[in-house]
Amino acid sequence: MVEALVICILGFLWYQFIAVFGISIGLHRHFAHRQFNISKSYEVIVLFLITLTGARSPLGWIGAHRMHHAYADTTNDPHSPDIEGFWKIFFNQWTCQNISRKYIKDVVVNPRIIFFHRYWKYIHLSAAVVTLVVGLDFFIILIVFPYILGFVGYGFFNAGGHKNYAPRTNFWINILSAGEGFHDIHHKNEKLTRLNRYDISGIVIERLIK
Repeated sequence: MVEALVICILGFLWYQFIAVFGISIGLHRHFAHRQFNISKSYEVIVLFLITLTGARSPLGWIGAHRMHHAYADTTNDPHSPDIEGFWKIFFNQWTCQNISRKYIKDVVVNPRIIFFHRYWKYIHLSAAVVTLVVGLDFFIILIVFPYILGFVGYGFFNAGGHKNYAPRTNFWINILSAGEGFHDIHHKNEKLTRLNRYDISGIVIERLIK
């Protein structure tokens, strides 16, 4: 029982690290919204971390997110919960076909993004095999937890961040999304790096990056 509790705590903390430095700061605010610059080595770390969450292609993620901002809460929004339904978005059952080049023209020339776009499946599988060889506990902590919590966190972020055809603040989103719950503020100014006094990612960006 104690060992299982320790595994759960470590898995949750590992996911929180990924949520802050990988998903929120790296994929969302750096790559998708170009709020600041980071080193090439940090970009590689970001892309590896988000692969562990099952985010799939970073190119697709960035393109779909930019389309979401361009067409939020309309029929062209890839994941509007009011149009597609809350549970469909929560369980990540939506698709985004034929992303226009204009939404990815700056990132499609980034060789690190293209590498992970092409090989994310093999990278994820390789990481899973290596951790499983090391030990089942490592596999559960480093691979299983970020995959499950990433799936739930991303689904809740998209489904719970909009209601009645408008973005909204949903504090509960912050539990798995590192300060991204202040979604209405983010939509008003997508270049704003500090969304709220409780925005963990914004605090890290202000103190360590910008």
